[in-house]
Amino acid sequence: MKKTFLSIVVLLILSGNMANAKAKPIQLNANGNLLTDMKSPIVLNNTSFVPIRVVESLGDYKVGWNSKSKTITVICDGDSLQLTVGNNVALKNHKKISLSTLPVMKDGMAYVPLRFISENFNAIVDWDSKNNGIAIINPDQNEQMLIQSGDLAKARLGVIGLQRVQFYVSKDRPEGESFSFIFPENDFSKMYFIWSDSIYYYELKNGYMSLAWEGKKTFSKLDGTHSSLSKYLGGDIESIWGEQPAVTKRLVFFNDNTGSVGMVGEYGIIDTKGNVVVSHKVQDAKQLADLIVNVQEEKK
Repeated sequence: MKKTFLSIVVLLILSGNMANAKAKPIQLNANGNLLTDMKSPIVLNNTSFVPIRVVESLGDYKVGWNSKSKTITVICDGDSLQLTVGNNVALKNHKKISLSTLPVMKDGMAYVPLRFISENFNAIVDWDSKNNGIAIINPDQNEQMLIQSGDLAKARLGVIGLQRVQFYVSKDRPEGESFSFIFPENDFSKMYFIWSDSIYYYELKNGYMSLAWEGKKTFSKLDGTHSSLSKYLGGDIESIWGEQPAVTKRLVFFNDNTGSVGMVGEYGIIDTKGNVVVSHKVQDAKQLADLIVNVQEEKK
């Protein structure tokens, strides 16, 4: 396929973990989209299979199905991949390739091995044991280059641009054009994303950001026993999903208000008591790169 992806092939041994999770259906998330309308993966002969339709969620792929010949065709940018249920030979741009595990049919749907997804669509396949889910991600090469640059501001820009994966459907629908990104000091692997009164906490995983906690700011009076994040936000925080992480070090914030009329960007540092001890205004920020900058006051 002619997509430009970072060449990462992850060969997973999921069957043991997945077999232990039979009581709870396994969830699928493809490129940040929780596939609630997709049938769960299955395990056959110690091999994990996912519906072939998952491929359509990875980009501009079109999946065709010939019920008579039981043939699956995947097309993208003029390239094609064809495989048949029960046949260990597939055609990639009309050239034969061997399959170590055959596609199967179950309940009228075609399934392919997870390894097939990673090897043929340059996708990262990650098993999230905590949330009983599988993340399938097409990594963005540009974001990966930023993360690996060795520059803290660029790395933060990179993780902000990564796919955000969750295995939970939030009931809240935030509104507004202002956002905040908050990182632990000298860290880019953990991030709070604040949109309106909703707070999302992500951790960097294998090429994507994984939602670890969601909270919501309330307007109850602070009594001095709340976290530094609560004090900074000016209200109590109610946990909606997951466990709220403890704040053990200073935080670095980047407030993107540039979408609101008459507002400017701001960045700075919050101490462990929730006080803003460093603040810089950004008057003409037209893109995140103008706002997500290296903060000289961060302790090295």
